[in-house]
Amino acid sequence: MRVFAAFVAVLIALPSTGLAAPRPVKPEDLYRLKFVAEVAIAPSGGNVAFVVQTLNGPEDRYDSNIWLVGADGHGQRQITHGNFDSSIAWSPDGNTVAFARGGVKKRPQLYLYDLRTGHTRQLTTVKSGAGNPLFSHDGKRILFSSTTVDDQPNAQIDFAAAGFKPKKTQQKSDVHFIDTMHYTLNGPGEIYNKHAHIWVVDADGKNAHALTSGHEWSEGGYSWSPDDRTIAFNSLRRDPPTLGESDIYTMPSTGGAMRLLKSDQTSNNLLGYASGGALWWLKGGVMDPAEYPALVTSAADGSNLRQVVAKNTNAWGDAMLTDTKEGGGFCGPWFDPHDRFLVIGLSGPGFANVARLDTATGALTDISGSMGEAYACAASADGTRVAYAFSDFTHPAEVYISDTQNPAPQRLTTLNDPVMAGLAVSAPQAFTIKDDAGYDVRAWFMPAIGGRGPKHATLLDIHGGPETEFGNSFFHELQYYAGLGYNVVFADPRGSVGFGYPFEEALAKHWGDAMFDDLQRVMDEVVKRPDVDPDRLGVMGGSYGGYSTLWVVGHTDRYKVAVAERVVSNLATEQLAADLASSNALGGAYSWGLPWDPSSQYLPQSPIAYVAQAHTPLLILHSTEDTRTPIDQTLQWFSATKWLGGRTIRFVEFPGETHDLSRTGAPLHRVERLHILSDWVGRYLKP
Repeated sequence: MRVFAAFVAVLIALPSTGLAAPRPVKPEDLYRLKFVAEVAIAPSGGNVAFVVQTLNGPEDRYDSNIWLVGADGHGQRQITHGNFDSSIAWSPDGNTVAFARGGVKKRPQLYLYDLRTGHTRQLTTVKSGAGNPLFSHDGKRILFSSTTVDDQPNAQIDFAAAGFKPKKTQQKSDVHFIDTMHYTLNGPGEIYNKHAHIWVVDADGKNAHALTSGHEWSEGGYSWSPDDRTIAFNSLRRDPPTLGESDIYTMPSTGGAMRLLKSDQTSNNLLGYASGGALWWLKGGVMDPAEYPALVTSAADGSNLRQVVAKNTNAWGDAMLTDTKEGGGFCGPWFDPHDRFLVIGLSGPGFANVARLDTATGALTDISGSMGEAYACAASADGTRVAYAFSDFTHPAEVYISDTQNPAPQRLTTLNDPVMAGLAVSAPQAFTIKDDAGYDVRAWFMPAIGGRGPKHATLLDIHGGPETEFGNSFFHELQYYAGLGYNVVFADPRGSVGFGYPFEEALAKHWGDAMFDDLQRVMDEVVKRPDVDPDRLGVMGGSYGGYSTLWVVGHTDRYKVAVAERVVSNLATEQLAADLASSNALGGAYSWGLPWDPSSQYLPQSPIAYVAQAHTPLLILHSTEDTRTPIDQTLQWFSATKWLGGRTIRFVEFPGETHDLSRTGAPLHRVERLHILSDWVGRYLKP
């Protein structure tokens, strides 16, 4: 075993003031933590605005408000109290923060907060709502997004012949007529009749009007040209059978004809205008699920294309999974005024960082450090300072700032210090194993801090994706298990992001076999430890981790208990029924062929093919509104297990929740879920 970090379990202790000693993490601590969701630095670099989310227990919802802190770390304070405030944008003069404010069953509108007066005023009253503001460079106009919903057609019934006068609600049909393949999306639900369009409004709130419109396509990811005369944006104005396709368009900022940037690739995603007017974008294909797109730049009309970073070189964005945020998303890019460099976020082996990229050579210089997860970055107008959210194994995210030329990360906020001071947390220890393909596989051992005795039961947690990664970021659920007295093991097997294209692509044609080999070797190493009871092992995971858990229990009886959430049990039916149904979802034809072809590899690579060999007591959990892995994926396994008989299984269904229950589900459900899982595991492992 090659040790990367020789840590031991640590306690974040209170000062010796006679107060109670730190206690283990509880599910209910979610109500006490504050979660940083967005970060935006003022153009001058002197202030940082950021969005803080909290769990509202009595209302069973999430509250979201905007806070402010000085670049020197002073003056941390909440500046809005709407509880539904997000999408921050600074005015060029740094005197105003624009944001979107919504409400319960209320469409969001744009608001302005004036730093000089402390006053907030509403800017828009658009019927279809407003969000994602972006100031023009001269500060006179603001782009924003507004989503329209198509009207339902009239009911196809002759009410006179029926002999009654219809109620207002009966005059319109509630029948859905669907022509597009990707008509639904996990979370938002049905989207075939919803279209996001680009609007513009004067900075004083006057003259709000749409720049784009239509009942078929949407637009987003917009950017102002340096002279504010043109905007560029993403839009897919066709209905392909594949996921991930996108095109880039430009148009006058006063409205007019759209112009398509031509590309020889199917996936083209705008990053924005550089200071000198060039466009920067990511360019790649969609069939290879492991592909990293190339970073390119061109003239504003798409000519003079230059590749700065080749395809399959960098993993752009934050691919790290935790339960404290809904994905890390894409960070940047932000350009310095002379276009010598840009600031962008990347995923590395077990971390996500913010880096400075040389626009001439593509060379990278780390800004945030590679010992945690940095996300939601924003740069000052002169490119000298970058603010971002940062988390590590033992600390929930706080706001940080760093210099781009001489990086020296400084923490600005103390949002969670009062809570964490009273909690005992475990610091994972990194190690690697060599798998059957010769790859080094990174894993972590989180020592138990609760329980009794020298040996502890141990839980293997498998991440979803599979094109994501575990790493150095705060994971409330795993800390809860450690506090109950379990060792926790998590790893980045083949397919994980951040370890290079070959490592990620190595999973493509054998989802089950490669993962199983990697994780079994990880556990072979773990059980050698003196603090591990090799006869009390459990396995758990969600999404692809749920797929993996089913695969594991169908191939070994090593584990005494299992928990599988939001699973994929049958790749063929998942490929055709999920919200991501397409010819390239889950690897698609690239990996296994056509799902209806009996000679394809869908069934051999599906856990359901091995259900008869599974005997491990299993808790299988699914949410009713999950369209990413529809609930039939759980029902297939559950029904087969009951059909076979002689096995222990319990199906837990969460009503009204989506695929993201563990991250963004209703607070009551999130906390109850943790108790349900720990009760089940405790029956068989007895911590």
